[in-house]
Amino acid sequence: MHRPAGRLSLDADFRHAPGAVLVFPAVSGCSLWVRHPARGWEPPGGKLEPGETPEDAARREVWEETGATLRSLHWIAEYWVPDHQAYKWVYAAVVEDWHARPPGGEIVDVLLMPGLPAPDAVRASAHASFILKDAVYERVHPILLRHLQASK
Repeated sequence: MHRPAGRLSLDADFRHAPGAVLVFPAVSGCSLWVRHPARGWEPPGGKLEPGETPEDAARREVWEETGATLRSLHWIAEYWVPDHQAYKWVYAAVVEDWHARPPGGEIVDVLLMPGLPAPDAVRASAHASFILKDAVYERVHPILLRHLQASK
């Protein structure tokens, strides 16, 4: 059973070391999503590898899951993931270039979605990942929208 995320913070001055990252890449006012075979549609993300910085992990995960490289990466928030006993950092990003993703990953599809779906629509969708159905996405959505608009 998935437990909802907790301890959301938007304060960059008091960040904890993360165990994972979640990245919302923007391409000309659209958002880039991936379909995980078990969880459904979600932004790219994943765990940090040993010795990897959170920024390097964010760039690696976006590339591995979508084939995109990033021009810019902006820290948005962190939240506690009780199921993993770790913090996850949330980033907004702007895509520099986008090609076919590398072979062998677990992602089954990639989608360039116009805009950014509203939190209510995500919560109601049977195809959206559970990781977007708690208060975190709702809280960061307005910030992500501003970054998405700036990517046009």
